[in-house]
Amino acid sequence: MRALVFGLVVSAVVFLIGVASLLLGHHSSSSTVTTSLATSSVKVGQQVPTFALPGVNESGSVGIPTLASLHHEPAVLVFFASWCGPCKAEMPKLSAAIASGAARRASVIGIAAYDHTANTQAFIVHNNITFPVGSDAAGQVTSGEFGFPAVPETVFVNAQGVVTSIHFGATSPALLREGLLAHSPSN
Repeated sequence: MRALVFGLVVSAVVFLIGVASLLLGHHSSSSTVTTSLATSSVKVGQQVPTFALPGVNESGSVGIPTLASLHHEPAVLVFFASWCGPCKAEMPKLSAAIASGAARRASVIGIAAYDHTANTQAFIVHNNITFPVGSDAAGQVTSGEFGFPAVPETVFVNAQGVVTSIHFGATSPALLREGLLAHSPSN
């Protein structure tokens, strides 16, 4: 029994050291990929996967059911969870920036991954989230369609439905603005 407990503790420590080294060992100034955990199946330059999720703070579904549903507007997809530490840190600032118009030329869509609806609803209220949020409780869109191993993630999509930038990890208002610059006509 002691050997089993010791083995589990050692395995957990090795895992945490590995994750910490991945997070701390790579720094990039690129807005396209900003951490070595960038192992998604969706890639910059590809069409965004289409999806529809049950709405958490809206009736009906939330998502991009067809590329035509973008209505020739760029989109920002914000993947998060109420239990996620970096999500708790990013969302107050990100939500405030979005509410103040930082993403006024884009549709912002939240995807609550691996979360209970009641927890997501409380997170939405606590963080004054005004953009539509869909529930991806089983992670079918997050890890299935997009291939994200963790949250938070932010995907920027242009008006033609092409992924222009992916940010792995917490997104600040500055990164939101930077990601939206990819949608300007001069780019």
